[in-house]
Amino acid sequence: MSRGLLLDGSRILTGAFLLLAAAMLPAQERPLFPGQNQTQAGGAAGANNDALSLLLDQNNQMRAELQALRALVEEQGFELRRLQRDSLNRYTDMDERLQALENGAAPVTAVPDANSPAQTTPSETTPPSLAESPPAASPDPANAESASPAAADPVPRRGRISTLPPVVLSEQQLYQMAYESAINENFERSIAEFDQYLSVYPEGRFVANAHYWKGQSYLYLGRFDEARDSYEIILNEYGDSPKLPDAMYGLGQAFQRLGDTSRARNLFNDIKRSYPNTGVANLADSNLQSLD
Repeated sequence: MSRGLLLDGSRILTGAFLLLAAAMLPAQERPLFPGQNQTQAGGAAGANNDALSLLLDQNNQMRAELQALRALVEEQGFELRRLQRDSLNRYTDMDERLQALENGAAPVTAVPDANSPAQTTPSETTPPSLAESPPAASPDPANAESASPAAADPVPRRGRISTLPPVVLSEQQLYQMAYESAINENFERSIAEFDQYLSVYPEGRFVANAHYWKGQSYLYLGRFDEARDSYEIILNEYGDSPKLPDAMYGLGQAFQRLGDTSRARNLFNDIKRSYPNTGVANLADSNLQSLD
């Protein structure tokens, strides 16, 4: 709905500019209507000036309304991303609980030997070395104690090998999880998760964004060489990405931290020339002042 209003506003502004251009033509160049002489046309010039003022007022009003609509669209986009993050958090929390339940129930799945005279309970699992012994033989308590750790050892090991969640998420969910780690300042984990995303979806929709946030994470960790490499991937391979100006700014910061102020200054100047009157251009200008 908001986008439709923006389109309607753009059409109205276009029509207003056309009328404005027609009103600014000299009286000699304006076409005469049938039955109208030059004197009548000149007398209508005063009315056209009033109409011109009205059009200018309407133009300014439409500009203000368009700015308000853009702000509304950005606010709705932010709210949508927040809802997506909340949904992903609930999903990952449920997935972790299911994994914990599965790992906790693993020892109960052991099936006792059918020939064993004693029936085991859920809290008592027969070790394999005891289950294979003859029924008439009484197990030695010392041997049972030494065998128990070996029998129970595979379960804790299976629980310890998980470093990153298994790849069961969609592309957007996997990217969002890594992005959440970055904005929550868990930079080491975010780098690992973005690497996982890039390995699973090397041609995905968010590849350029993943490289950018990897660069940001490296930058905050003080690993400026790796940050530079991540930003340069965007400049060299994803020149049409919306993240290009941000990547240029991040690369300039990396060069600045590495002591290459000449290349940093060139990048900041390129941002000001290519993306004037933007937030990233203002940031580049501030960094240029700090370099002087």
